[in-house]
Amino acid sequence: MSRNLRTVVVFAALVTLALALVLVGPSMADDGLTDIEQLGKFLYFDENLSEPSGQSCASCHHPDFGFADPDRGQPVSEGVIPGLFGTRNSPSAAYAQYAPIRDFDAEEGLWIGGQFWDSRATGEVLGDPLADQALGPFLNPVEMANPDKATVIRDVAASDYADLFEQVWGPGSLGYVEAAYDQVALSIAAFERTELFGQFDSKYDHFLQACLDAGGDPDGCAMGTDPVAMGLGPKFFTKKEWHGMQLFMGEDNDNDGVLEEGEGASCVLCHVANFTPDPGNVHVPDWSPAGLVPPVFTDFTYDNLGVPKSDDRLLADAPVDLGLGPVVIDPAENGKFKVMTVRNIHLTGPYAHNGFFKQLEDITHFYNTRDVTGMWPAPEVPETVNFDELGNLGLSGKDEEALVKFMKTLTDGWIP
Repeated sequence: MSRNLRTVVVFAALVTLALALVLVGPSMADDGLTDIEQLGKFLYFDENLSEPSGQSCASCHHPDFGFADPDRGQPVSEGVIPGLFGTRNSPSAAYAQYAPIRDFDAEEGLWIGGQFWDSRATGEVLGDPLADQALGPFLNPVEMANPDKATVIRDVAASDYADLFEQVWGPGSLGYVEAAYDQVALSIAAFERTELFGQFDSKYDHFLQACLDAGGDPDGCAMGTDPVAMGLGPKFFTKKEWHGMQLFMGEDNDNDGVLEEGEGASCVLCHVANFTPDPGNVHVPDWSPAGLVPPVFTDFTYDNLGVPKSDDRLLADAPVDLGLGPVVIDPAENGKFKVMTVRNIHLTGPYAHNGFFKQLEDITHFYNTRDVTGMWPAPEVPETVNFDELGNLGLSGKDEEALVKFMKTLTDGWIP
């Protein structure tokens, strides 16, 4: 199907859905989901949509593991075929809904948005980066391994929720493979835009809400710099967590191995902790100021951290991974990978695109000491390494421990 024809088909399907919602309103399932969200949920957890059966979206993006791979013992994820692995670590699907359609910021000279480590799911195909991402795994031979789209739609048509699919997308919709396959992806994206994937209920969020309720400035609360935040912080966080937050939010002015008074670890330069405008198609908690999304702790850009090539047996023979560069056809972007959110980071190891770091402590130590002679192997792609914001931060072991403690407060599901 040509791109233009595909756009017409998808647009027609969306119009059909919109008309249905206007006429009868979005019916709600027992768990509060609309019909399309419930359909997306069925699709997300259905292990019959792989070939052979046995793997779903949730197999590599499981709710109990921060929507990342439950198998933390391997650097990369195993597909439905035993012994067959991809070459990249499965990123978390949590908070992915906040990434915009990929675009180049000419002023900053940065690519921003999109999905996957290398941004190849731009959002330009179906109008949503989440939906573009969902098109991929079903047909990837090292993931769900379906030979074609028809196989996926055949299995959807044989499912217990086939009637719901046609209720959402129109009678007979499963009879048109190309359009139905896109509708599968759009339905999964609708589910991934629900509160489940953007819970904002970590210990940090409880602190943030209390700071706002007490009259603090949104960004000042988020960064811990507002007077209200500075008074509340030590009451919510342990001494190590509060110290870690200050380090996380503070900038290191010269990255020269000396941590001057008032400097930090510069984490916030990429894992930004500001409120951002609500784009209108994402979940926003009711405690957030009107029109604003709480900090997602990423700027959705791409960076080369200087991660070494993995020597794990699963990746030892893999070619050098050039990341963003080949996708945007620009060697200056080689070796750059998506800046992932640090929300739920404690649950989503191993870390980096190739799973090089097994523990959160490991990658934190790497950020701090990468450029210290003899500490780490050479970068996989040395030509584009970021030497400005990490590498020789001068943090002590206790500072690193405090940073890890703070990042753990970003884990959803905290109960006071």
